[in-house]
Order: sequence, then C-alpha cells, then structure tokens
Amino acid sequence: MCDTIESAFVAISRLASGSEATHNVDPVLFPDGGLRPGELIEISGDSNSGKSLLCLELIARIILPTSCGGLELAAVLIDCENSYSKPVLLSMLEKHILNQAEPALASTLADPHQLETIQRAALSRLHLITCYSLEQFEFSLLALPALFVRQPELTFVLIDSIATFYWTKCTAKNLIRQDTYQKAHCKTLSRLAGKWKKIVLFTKPSHFGGRQASGRDFEANSAAGALSLDGSTQASSFAGHLTPSISTASSAVSLIDHRIELTEIDNPSPGGSEQGSADQRFSAFITMADKQQYVRFYLIDKYGINWIEA
Repeated sequence: MCDTIESAFVAISRLASGSEATHNVDPVLFPDGGLRPGELIEISGDSNSGKSLLCLELIARIILPTSCGGLELAAVLIDCENSYSKPVLLSMLEKHILNQAEPALASTLADPHQLETIQRAALSRLHLITCYSLEQFEFSLLALPALFVRQPELTFVLIDSIATFYWTKCTAKNLIRQDTYQKAHCKTLSRLAGKWKKIVLFTKPSHFGGRQASGRDFEANSAAGALSLDGSTQASSFAGHLTPSISTASSAVSLIDHRIELTEIDNPSPGGSEQGSADQRFSAFITMADKQQYVRFYLIDKYGINWIEA
C-alpha cells in the first residue's frame, strides 16, 4: 500500500515538473533563473580551488532568509572531507546579511544580537552529516529519504566530496575504475534527486573519473552492491573489465545536469603567503543543462569566494 501511494506521488510530481519553480541560489553561477528540483550538479576543481568554500557559499544563500537575499530553505551537507567550518560559514552569513538585508532590516543590524539571531535561525536550516568511512557515506545516502519525510522543507543536498572514499572501495581484490565508481554514485544521486524532487550538488577533484586511464585507476571483474533508495542492495555496474571504457565516463556525464569547473588562472605573487593569497584568482567554467556555457572569475579571501568582473 505504501509503495503504491509513493509511486502515485512520484508520478504526480513528475507530471507537475513543468510548473516547478526554479531556485535562484546564485545568479552569478546560474544566470538563467536557477536550479530545478531533480537536478544533479557537479563541482570539480584542483586542490585549493575553492570547491568546499563554494559549497558553503551556496549553503549560506540557501539557508538565509529572503529578507537577506537568501532562499530560506533547508539543506543537508554530507561532509566526507572534514571541510566544514562553522566560523567560515558564519562569516559568509554575516557578509550576505550586511550586504543584502532589506532596508527595514538593515537599520536594525547595529545591534549585534540581531545579527546573531539571524545567523542562528539560518544555521537551524542546515543539517550536517559527517562521514569518516565509505560505510557511513553509503548509509547516509540510504537514510536521506527518511530525513526528507521528516523535513519536507529540505530542498538541497550537498556532498563534499564524492571521491573521498574511492580507495576504500578500490582494493587489490576489488579493482574499480574511477569513472565506474563515479558513474555508480551519480546514478544513485540522480535517482535520489528525481524521485524526491531535491537538488543535489557534489564536489570531486578535477582529475577524478576522467577519461584518461592512469596506472592507479582500475576496474576488475568483481561484483559489488550498488545503493538502492529503498535501503536494499542490487547488482552493481561496478563489475567491468580491465580495459578502459570511454562509454562509462560518458554515461556518468550524461547524468549530470550542470557542471562547474574551478581553475586557478594565475599564480600567487612571490612576495610571501599573505600577499600571494590576496593575488590568487580563479575561474569557474559553467556548463548548463541546455549546453550554454559561461565563465565567471573570483577571488578567495577571508570572506570566502568573491565574484569579480571579467
């Protein structure tokens, strides 16, 4: 009976998807109105290019009230990198509150207690899940539907990073290619986003799951259990062959609706760490679901990510 009701609900949601409102989480990154429920977004980049910071920036916009330029929605962050920093997120929240508060609210911000009240209310919309192993990560994905039922206002799922526990899965007895590992998780996340009408974003290193085979990127004929949204396991596409498979990478990419590639565009100045960090500039290359492409530029400083004009 429950399965029938759930299937009917999903069917109705899909029929109504054409009228779903978009969530304008960041007009710089997504200038065409924002993101739609059911979409999967990949954020890739080299180390220190700001992938984790970008997640926090997006979270700040998601959980802030509309009177401060936010969406006033709930989000869950699955932190596999131990990258979550509450002080950094508080700093980002403060930046957006001071810069985007509506005039009536801005006039009250001279009182520091008012700023703290807004920050606390925003943080209450963030659900943090910290994972220290592959088992915890996979269990967290399986537990998300129960969280969605308890917290229907939860709209965004962010994962930092999808590649963290790859070497736990890829062992001498269970050789798995990076692109196959990524494809399996992308299928799980895409089903999760589509079934529950959530927006799912995940980070990964730029080199992970690429089409170029490396000496340490493996796939073997070994059966492994893939995640299922009902909590069961099923036969997985982890099993494969030792030969490179371009179609595997292509299949993973086809599941992704939007891609954001972060890259450093000029080297730090040699005058010391403080001067160098101030001179770091980066670009974000965005590919939308409709194949439109954009380039945005940003700096990283103590206030997080700051977008700059080209």
